Amino acid sequence: MLRFDDTYYRDVIQKHHYDAMDFNPIDFELNGISTRVLQYKWLCHYKGDIFADALYDGQKCIVTTGIGLSGTPHLGTLSQILRAIFLQRAGLNVQLVLGDLDSYNARNQPLEVVLDRAEKYKSFIRKLGFDETKGILRSQYNNEEILKTAYLIAKSLKDRDFKNAEEDLSELYQKKGIYPGIEFPVKQAILLMTADFIHLGKVDGYSNVLVMLGLEEHLYVQIANKVIQRMNYPFAISSMYSRIIKGFNGYPKMSKSIPESSINVSMPYEKMYNMIMNEEGQYDSPEDSVVYQMMCAVSYFTPNELDELYEKCKRNDESWKKAKAEYAKILYSICQVWNN
Repeated sequence: MLRFDDTYYRDVIQKHHYDAMDFNPIDFELNGISTRVLQYKWLCHYKGDIFADALYDGQKCIVTTGIGLSGTPHLGTLSQILRAIFLQRAGLNVQLVLGDLDSYNARNQPLEVVLDRAEKYKSFIRKLGFDETKGILRSQYNNEEILKTAYLIAKSLKDRDFKNAEEDLSELYQKKGIYPGIEFPVKQAILLMTADFIHLGKVDGYSNVLVMLGLEEHLYVQIANKVIQRMNYPFAISSMYSRIIKGFNGYPKMSKSIPESSINVSMPYEKMYNMIMNEEGQYDSPEDSVVYQMMCAVSYFTPNELDELYEKCKRNDESWKKAKAEYAKILYSICQVWNN
């Protein structure tokens, strides 16, 4: 089974000429966020330094990200939400898109279900601290103008572009009956996602757009860059990628569509505690530990605190067990926002 480990990351980074934040020190700050903090929260970037320079020069810049709505938020989803809020609190303009139409098309879910779920997600994200007076929180369904942008950019794309953007987990999802492969509904979902990025520059007038995603989704940004090159749009799309949180029970990542792979925000405390304490399985290093990855992605730990947790995880002794038990309480308190 595919493993999102350091070998995978290095292969992707080398193949697509990304700058490796974890493997070589990052050499830029982002609106006052130190390089060390960036290194903990993100793995690599594509022209992120160009975005940082544009932001410093006072150009009109925005960060955008999106999350799927195929089920209750799991920790991978929650990590993206918390990163968006973190960047917003650092003074960046941030857009967070809820992929209700993406789940309707690519995951074949009933429209009324994903629309109701979008409203629940919006409430959750607001309670976690996203400020709509300083950023954009929107669904796809209620923004018809983006559909026009999708139609206008469609003529610059070919079928092979969509095939080349197939996620690395596509085969696993097809085997599970979750995802049909790159068929017409999925192409529609990818096209709309691309329009979510492009619209910011083409219509809203941003000169620089930074797309924030998990590394397994990096090919979507490549599609967007093909569009702006082929249509000669005068704005730049950069990207910053986070590590993928490893899944429980041997799965390469946590997935809303595979419940046994993940912890989700509605999980009872006892079950969450048991998974954290007893079900992370064997790991070769803290980077390969499900629980340490969770601590880095879904928490408010400082870099110094994460350094200490890293050493405890590496020793895998009683101090690590105690740290995991304390983290279970912290994580549960964050997740309880969904239920309140």
